[in-house]
Amino acid sequence: MSGLLYLCEYESGESESDVEEIPPKKSTKLPTPDLSKVATVPTDLHVDDPKEHNGRIRSFPHVRGNWASFAFVKYPEEDIIYDLLEKIKIFVKPVCEPSFNCEDLHISVSKTIVLKYHLISSFTTSLQKELSVLKTFAIGFDSVQIYTNEEKTRTFLALNADFYSKKHLEDVVDKINRVLEDYSLPTFYDNPSFHMSILWWNGDLKKSLSKQTKQLNNILLQEKKILPVVNIAKIDCKVGNKYFQFHLD
Repeated sequence: MSGLLYLCEYESGESESDVEEIPPKKSTKLPTPDLSKVATVPTDLHVDDPKEHNGRIRSFPHVRGNWASFAFVKYPEEDIIYDLLEKIKIFVKPVCEPSFNCEDLHISVSKTIVLKYHLISSFTTSLQKELSVLKTFAIGFDSVQIYTNEEKTRTFLALNADFYSKKHLEDVVDKINRVLEDYSLPTFYDNPSFHMSILWWNGDLKKSLSKQTKQLNNILLQEKKILPVVNIAKIDCKVGNKYFQFHLD
């Protein structure tokens, strides 16, 4: 079945209300992109307030007409991560605090790219075509790792996807990269690390947290006995403040 129906690190580069309304002119006006074939997940208009983001620094510049976009696999069973998350928070509290829970748990399958408004319709339609041939697959995790963002302004504790999950995620990236290449947009990393961030801190704390990796993996090993793999039936894409869902076969 094919069809179109969210993130811890990423911010939208453009909201619907920021799109300029161009008054009628004598010259022919470009038509509004036809989004009738693309089903979007409705969202409320949000005005960014840094005070609400626990000190996060915006790493993607806001430019009118540019839509910060990326594709990801949304983790559908966030409740089952809760016990693991609480045990990890208790363990790392003496080392680094305060920590913050990542919202909308997901695994990235593209970089954050800049998409022009007039390309949204054709871009998402192309993604639909490529991804609809992939089969539903399962996701599991086998280790804990510490990451920072490129600007070193935030540190993340993440769960790494296991061997079999990586194979399926590579197939997803392959399909998305084809579309990105067609639009001359940056493709995903050559050797991607497929991971799901579950906790974050302000600043670069990678060195101190990495010393705790062995104990953190022991916690994960104990939780894996009751932490099931979950089925992934769709790929999500965030374009500005719009959300798109691409169902797998």
